[in-house]
Amino acid sequence: MLKTGQEVVSKIATLSQKSRVCFQWIPSHVGVFGNEEADVLAKEGSALPSASSSELFTSEIYSIHKAIANSAFRNPPTHDWYAGNRPGLSLQSVGTRSAQTALARLRSGHIKSLKFIDKEKTFSSCPCSCPASPAHINDCIGASARQLWSGEGKGLVELLERHGVMDLV
Repeated sequence: MLKTGQEVVSKIATLSQKSRVCFQWIPSHVGVFGNEEADVLAKEGSALPSASSSELFTSEIYSIHKAIANSAFRNPPTHDWYAGNRPGLSLQSVGTRSAQTALARLRSGHIKSLKFIDKEKTFSSCPCSCPASPAHINDCIGASARQLWSGEGKGLVELLERHGVMDLV
């Protein structure tokens, strides 16, 4: 049974209350035939230069890629446009939470009317009887892609509400 260090210390403390506990180091392989020679050979072998090989083990490849990924993750990008706030796309969006959610869903294409039936994308019907895909909703209300991706989110939400399609987004 494997125990944590804290459990071992606790057990020793409990035992020491009832009886005397002594620790003794016993060198198990000192004086055993062949062990001393094996230690000397191992020490000499570790000092030798390792043979260079172009082949990498799977674990080495994994470690290299993990180190690269970790260094990229720990060092954020330095480009100015990563840190910039763009209108309509920043976390400081204006408008109600429902308006922000509707814009985010419309931009990502994950609108409420999207359903998967037999692994196929299907959309509920728009008031004009067409499938209410994000592209169709934009066309139906007369909005442009520029409005969708610019800071004109408030005007786009008003168009969605005016055409009665806010509940589809």
